[in-house]
Amino acid sequence: MKKMIILGLVAVMLLPLLVTGCGSGSGSTTIEITLDNFSAQTNMVKNVTLNAQDTLTVKLGSNPSTGFGWEEAVIGNAVIIGQTSRDFIAPTVAGISGAPGNDVWVFTAKSAGTTTISFKYDRSWETVPATYTLTINITVK
Repeated sequence: MKKMIILGLVAVMLLPLLVTGCGSGSGSTTIEITLDNFSAQTNMVKNVTLNAQDTLTVKLGSNPSTGFGWEEAVIGNAVIIGQTSRDFIAPTVAGISGAPGNDVWVFTAKSAGTTTISFKYDRSWETVPATYTLTINITVK
């Protein structure tokens, strides 16, 4: 009887782990680039491979107090990947005005293929080339 109770308790404790493991199998990838990283290399290219339903989070350093900002992401083929959200995360340092924060985009892989997502950091009213650029080459399996 004691063995049955212990086996029952073990089964109840392992059930959440089994259920979690039976999900869709979707994963996530994060690309995070600070303004200091961009200062060292102004035009970056990243390559990412995802499975369908995986998410890609892109966190880019941003300081709107300087007049600079990230333009909307340009998706090469929205059939392959789509934008889920975009938010600005303010700096966590209290009392420092002008401190940089992060622009954060979340994308979801939809179907197999290859595409790109492009980002430009500039002052929208200026006609000079973007200060920083990021191109992400995406392959969805």
